[in-house]
Amino acid sequence: MKNREAYQVMRDHGLLHKPRPRDPELYQAAKLFELLPQNPNDLWQTDVTYIHIPGRGWYYAVTVIDYYSRYLLACHLTSSYCAAEAVHALKLAREEAERIGGPLKKMPFLVTDNGSSFIARRFGAYLKDRFSHVRIQYRTPTQLGLLERFHKTLKEEEVYWRLYDGPAHARQCLAEFRARYNDRRPHWSLVPEGGGDPLVPAEVYAGDRAIQIPKWQNWAKAARKKLETLLDAA
Repeated sequence: MKNREAYQVMRDHGLLHKPRPRDPELYQAAKLFELLPQNPNDLWQTDVTYIHIPGRGWYYAVTVIDYYSRYLLACHLTSSYCAAEAVHALKLAREEAERIGGPLKKMPFLVTDNGSSFIARRFGAYLKDRFSHVRIQYRTPTQLGLLERFHKTLKEEEVYWRLYDGPAHARQCLAEFRARYNDRRPHWSLVPEGGGDPLVPAEVYAGDRAIQIPKWQNWAKAARKKLETLLDAA
């Protein structure tokens, strides 16, 4: 009897059973599900993008964004791409978060790539007891897709429209962009849970508005489905 025939016989007689998930498999799925943000300040991402200032050379914008609400917590322009500046950006982000919502009840997960600043001892020492650090896999920049898309928006809606007079001018313009992005620019992925027009990040971050999981966020949907499937089989 061929395997296919045996399968059909067992199926017809109700002899097929789903394998019970292994405990390590269930554990990994649960941990992945924990990264799925359900509220603001569950998960932050930070990354760096380059901005050239005429006559001054390359500067670095260290950005920190709240994954759930897309709220831009910090956009720190610096001439040095080092761990100390990455730490400073996180401090600015925390100040902004606590300015809006008071002391953080729990520290967020923090997702970064494997850039030199983010794997430095100084950066790791600051994160200890403050953030749960999650680094993306090597050579998989798409895992940091949210900030990749945000940096594209930053360039197309701000940087590519100006020649900055200097660092101070650039910082002023970036601060103005941050205000527009957070408070006045509807974000296509921030669709209310009950439907309707997209919201601006500030409405979700500070306004306690629940949103749908965006269609492109396949990893999040896969994490949820995986956990539900394993729990059903357990």
